[in-house]
Amino acid sequence: MTVKIALILSIVLQFAAAIIALSLTRRTKTNIAWWLISAAFLLMAFRRVFDLMQLLDKEYTFISTMLSTWTGIVISILMLGSLIFIKRIFNIQKRMDMLRKENENRVLSAIVRTEEKERLSFSTELHDGLGPLLSSVKMAISATLKKQDDHAGHEILRNAEKLIDESIISLKEISNKLSPHILNNFGLSKALKSFISKINTGENPNIEFKTNTDGLRFSYNTEVILYRVVCELITNSLKHAGARNIYITINHEGDFINVDYFDDGKGFNPEVAESDKVGLGFANMKSRIISANGTIKIHGVPDAGMQVKVRIPCKRI
Repeated sequence: MTVKIALILSIVLQFAAAIIALSLTRRTKTNIAWWLISAAFLLMAFRRVFDLMQLLDKEYTFISTMLSTWTGIVISILMLGSLIFIKRIFNIQKRMDMLRKENENRVLSAIVRTEEKERLSFSTELHDGLGPLLSSVKMAISATLKKQDDHAGHEILRNAEKLIDESIISLKEISNKLSPHILNNFGLSKALKSFISKINTGENPNIEFKTNTDGLRFSYNTEVILYRVVCELITNSLKHAGARNIYITINHEGDFINVDYFDDGKGFNPEVAESDKVGLGFANMKSRIISANGTIKIHGVPDAGMQVKVRIPCKRI
């Protein structure tokens, strides 16, 4: 009696599963894999009916056994077929994910290139447009100073000349930060060494920079991304970390460039850094690295410094 109740309950559940599966066919856009699974559920229910018939009437034992056996074979075929189609769906989904990731990287890369193009354009306008104008004004004031006899007027012109000198220096610094000519002309290693040399004074932390990329040139996009990321990290250490030492290692290994950055400052809470609520610019760094199909790992511990590891594919030119 217990076996009969179990079989009846099984039949009810199998038919319920088959009905639910068939009702979801439209939502799966009549996918053939779902049709096969639904048919398999339905045959499972009929197989349980044959088992019940065999239990209720011994005369139909042979027929019920044959029907149950062939039904089991068909179910196995249907399930195998559905799994094959499901595997194809997963493969298509995987290809779609890869294409979406590639498209996202292309968009990020295009944004970085556009940003650098605008920086270069603005830098050129400052250097070639405003720079000569300030130099011309300085020359005019210098010429006037030579002819000026009035002491008060002479002093005013001299102060104006000093202000213009400072303006020209500031203009060159702004132009260089927007688009460093050393990076464009001599590459990543020289540009970073130039940037660090301007910072390595007695008041700032000691910065140690090691690299095996001296004399090597890489694609413009790769050099710009790494230059911006390293400069941003140094700026963060100067502004927020209170570090005494900064260690930077950049190594070219095969088809990759590895950057290892460490400072012995006050560190930070990694969760806060991930949310970028403290203004450290990690989100921008990550976007730049991802745009070049690279990886970045940031590790910080309060009062124990910060370490950043960057790995980015590269092509020598």
